[in-house]
Amino acid sequence: MAIAKNHPPLSLGLGGDGDEIAAIKEVERSFGVQLDYSDSQSWATVGDVYAALQRALPAKQAAADNTWARYAEAISSETGVDPSLVTHDTLLLGQHRFDRRISLVVAIMIGLTVAVVRYW
Repeated sequence: MAIAKNHPPLSLGLGGDGDEIAAIKEVERSFGVQLDYSDSQSWATVGDVYAALQRALPAKQAAADNTWARYAEAISSETGVDPSLVTHDTLLLGQHRFDRRISLVVAIMIGLTVAVVRYW
């Protein structure tokens, strides 16, 4: 997967095609916990998942200085985004693939319309 360079990254670039599940599982594996998924429908940012991790960890581990760095490494490992650039506001998903398809269809339609107008 190609990763555009943007600082900080706007998104981890997870595509909603299962790689987000792999990323969450990597967080759980790295910390030896099971996250509570009851509010997972509202997880939109890296910070949302981090809050769930904080609730799953013992207080001492949650407050440890290296917890964020370990978490950022785990959550970004699926996409290869530089974990040192990941912030609480970094989005989990990239631009939705459906949106990309719509943009492509619109571009094709415009191109066909221009071609037909020129032909006539």
